[in-house]
Amino acid sequence: MSVIQFNAHKKYHVLQSKTRVWETHNDLTPHYRIIFIRSGEGHFSLDGKLWDYAEQGVILLCPGQHPIFQEDSSAEIFIIAFDTWLSDDFLQKKEFSPDFADIYKQAEHLCDGVRLTQGKPLQNERDAQTITYLINQILFEITQQPTSHNKLIRGSIDLIVTILARNNFESKKVEETTSRQRLAGAIIDYLRQELHQNKNIRVPELLMRFNISEDVANLCVLNQTGMSLRNFIFKYKADLFKSRMLKVDISEITSYLQPGGQQTPHLSI
Repeated sequence: MSVIQFNAHKKYHVLQSKTRVWETHNDLTPHYRIIFIRSGEGHFSLDGKLWDYAEQGVILLCPGQHPIFQEDSSAEIFIIAFDTWLSDDFLQKKEFSPDFADIYKQAEHLCDGVRLTQGKPLQNERDAQTITYLINQILFEITQQPTSHNKLIRGSIDLIVTILARNNFESKKVEETTSRQRLAGAIIDYLRQELHQNKNIRVPELLMRFNISEDVANLCVLNQTGMSLRNFIFKYKADLFKSRMLKVDISEITSYLQPGGQQTPHLSI
């Protein structure tokens, strides 16, 4: 496969090549870049960390970052770089090229706030397929048309950035939800342990222990059990006393701690 390269002056740069050829294209390093794995799989290092990459994987790079791919004769990548010229003066960039300035700013936010797993395909399979189609369209416009249709190339790049931004945001929401679930589990485990040892629960101490506000603690426990923090403490203490009287495990009378045992709809923090 020969190297395919296209440059729109002081706007975006497009490159398709093997990973071993990519090493020679350091001229793109000063720009924000999106790398798509067209074929192959393996490992690459970035900022001292080792990542896996696979077909349809995405790598988001800020200026100055340069991934080093393992030697893989079958690995082929497609790169979109967004020229950082006038990056310190967005209004001037906007005046110079209004359409590109908007795409650039979105790409900048995307690469500066990466939530996607570097080197891995998008979890949304349909979006991943759409991006593959758009990349093929860009390459067709560059290689097959007598005169490249700049608007079609720019429009395809705009769509690619928008799709990635949406998936990056969705990954952030999943990450935040997982973090809240871990916090809720830790709070409830702590409360149960303290109550089983017949200790008095002091809410201010609990809040200091987890470095959260009472509102956050209430919502975490509410999401997990359907009760506020204080109501959970009261309820669990009563159920613990009952289980000891009946000589049964408390899990037999605490349905609110079982999967699907929430008593109210899920709420978000």
